[in-house]
Amino acid sequence: MNAVIVRAERQRRIVDNLVNHIRDLDGTEVIVIDAINETNEYPARNNYALWQAANIMEGSPFFWLEPDSIPLKSGWLHDIKKEYSVCCKEFMLSSDKNPPFDMIGGIGVYGSRTIQIIPKNINGSFKGHGWDTWMLYNASNMIHWSPLIQHSYGIYNHQGIADPHRFPRDNAMIRDNALVFHRDKFQELINK
Repeated sequence: MNAVIVRAERQRRIVDNLVNHIRDLDGTEVIVIDAINETNEYPARNNYALWQAANIMEGSPFFWLEPDSIPLKSGWLHDIKKEYSVCCKEFMLSSDKNPPFDMIGGIGVYGSRTIQIIPKNINGSFKGHGWDTWMLYNASNMIHWSPLIQHSYGIYNHQGIADPHRFPRDNAMIRDNALVFHRDKFQELINK
């Protein structure tokens, strides 16, 4: 299993920063795929990025990264592979949920059949949503929910708006067993 990230031109610096962090952490080399942008609109650009990675990685499971998903410990990918190998599911995502505002995070393991399962164009009742929301409603039985991937956008107010985590201020909220944290919007968990 490889770690994979799609690098849009507008994210070149932060993607390269993450890739260098991962290499420095434990020598893991990330497969970087330069984005083919069909659109700049969210979530279509993100959905297409995952589809692009799944197409290239077809037949092999991969760990999907984004610039705000930060591996925390040496050996992170090895330990994630180990759990994935025994979970008997196609996907492995974070077990963290914050209903009703945040029900799923897309960082995690995508199996060898991802391109056959997740449609290229998420539309219809999922218009305006990412592939991860599509998965929640259409492939939930194929997902292993793991605490090794910690997912939290921040502290939510009553309107569902998250105040992003800041580090080191919020270091105490990271679980001891977390191997990857998503979402560190400012990449503050990366040792400068």
